[in-house]
Amino acid sequence: MAITRLGGANAITGTLPAANINATSLGNVDVGSWIKLAETNVTSSTASVEFTDATTGVFDGTYRSHIILVNRLNPTTANRVLLLTMRNAADGSYFSSSYATVSRSIDSSGNIVTLNTTSGAEVTTLGSDAGMGDGSGEYGTSCIIYCNDFFDSGMPPSVFGFGTFSKQSGYNAINQFSGTYRDTSTQIDGVKLAFNSGSIDQGNFRIYGVAE
Repeated sequence: MAITRLGGANAITGTLPAANINATSLGNVDVGSWIKLAETNVTSSTASVEFTDATTGVFDGTYRSHIILVNRLNPTTANRVLLLTMRNAADGSYFSSSYATVSRSIDSSGNIVTLNTTSGAEVTTLGSDAGMGDGSGEYGTSCIIYCNDFFDSGMPPSVFGFGTFSKQSGYNAINQFSGTYRDTSTQIDGVKLAFNSGSIDQGNFRIYGVAE
């Protein structure tokens, strides 16, 4: 870029060197970006969707934070709630106790529904205690789930997020939720998403690692 300062004996002219910053010069670090790690697209009845450290970068210590995007979600039966369980890195099993969780929804009629516990069998995410879907039609349902401090000994993993769900024509609800596994001595290397009953009729699930 050329620069010029006008003004008699003190005139200055010259050219500034062009900046040359790219991914290579930064060591291929994409600061602050979401890095897509895996995707599951459900198109027929499926019991659950799992993301584990079998995929590089997913809950293996590469990223401290992960983000799961869920959209086009629909259950096979009416009034379903989407649940999240965490995987024990030691043996690959999923924990079925010791979750603290809360989920609250407000629907289009102004009704407020809350589900909360300090000793649950899973983390309650989308659907709260009202449930989504009517078992026949398809309605707009989606959410985002933040997963933090997985695979970190001494720090309990936490999840939180928000979304929207419907279960009939004219019905819609906004939903907030959060949860944690209360045993800080255990490493978590995966999550499973499933409905409280029935199966996933359709849905798109994508997980991202958050670059620091």
